[in-house]
Amino acid sequence: MITHLDKEVAGIEPWTEPLYDTLRINWLDLGVKYNSIPFQSDVAIIVTSWHGHLLFLKAVLTSYRMTGKFVVCAYDQPYDCWSSEGGHDCFMPRVKVMVLPHAWVFKHSTYDSDKRNGWFWDIKYAGDIIRQYSNFKYVFCCNGDCILEKPDGIPELITILDDADLMSVSSEKDKIIHTCSVIFKMDAFKAILDHMTERMRVPVLGAQSPERMLTEGVKLLGLKEKLAPKQPLYLDGTVDHYTCYNQESTWKDVIGYRNLWSEFKMCFEERKEPVPIEYVDLYNDGVYFRDNEKNLLFQYYKTRDRRWLYTYWDRAEIEWYDRLFYPLEHYGPEPIYEKE
Repeated sequence: MITHLDKEVAGIEPWTEPLYDTLRINWLDLGVKYNSIPFQSDVAIIVTSWHGHLLFLKAVLTSYRMTGKFVVCAYDQPYDCWSSEGGHDCFMPRVKVMVLPHAWVFKHSTYDSDKRNGWFWDIKYAGDIIRQYSNFKYVFCCNGDCILEKPDGIPELITILDDADLMSVSSEKDKIIHTCSVIFKMDAFKAILDHMTERMRVPVLGAQSPERMLTEGVKLLGLKEKLAPKQPLYLDGTVDHYTCYNQESTWKDVIGYRNLWSEFKMCFEERKEPVPIEYVDLYNDGVYFRDNEKNLLFQYYKTRDRRWLYTYWDRAEIEWYDRLFYPLEHYGPEPIYEKE
């Protein structure tokens, strides 16, 4: 597990050690302990992300740093010719977020099917760096909106993987292996990365989805997939690949896995309680919220007055004719702080 000093170096806790006090920690100590940090773990964690994750990225990267494993954040190219002027806070992680992983990679700009192309190239950039290190035996990949509430559970996940080559948070045998979160043995990761690279070498409009390429690669390469013993399920018994309701699963039991964006979306669509405030970054007066969220949901997070949440639910109905535009005072003249 991560030490107190590690937490200070990562900015998780305030720095308290006087750097120039020779009786305590100093720059030489830090150099000996951290300058060769990629060699100090047998697990590399790749967190794939883009500016749409900034609302959760601080909490998410904190959870991965708390694993004590080597963490790389593969961040989609934040700027292009239409967004390079101004609006920096909306696209780039701030300093307190930048110090959380051990390293960052930024891919080139990609277009068309951004989510699909972006995921592959994030993995490609980070993976080609990680595969150069002989000490990494496992690679854990996860999206930047998926948090671990039990970051010390990675060794148990490896135990469950056993002699298999890879295991995903959710998978349907011979149909689809989802890429929200996957743990690989290094040799299997290299083989899959090479397979995907060949598929993506020549651009095709509507490029292959990560799930399709991963599922196809496992079959063609003869890799051994381990199905997670407990799959996240909808009420009808089908697999919920996005764990929208924070339901039970092996990933939740072992590492406390939660897909924050999916839960956030359910709050919008089904009047669910929103993602806990400790996982939401309220930086710079809610700059990471979209307009409709900033005007209503952000105000709830900021004030904890549930009247803002109720108005957000009313105006978030999927069909326009179901939306209600009551004023805040419709729910009473005084703030409501207790859940009804």
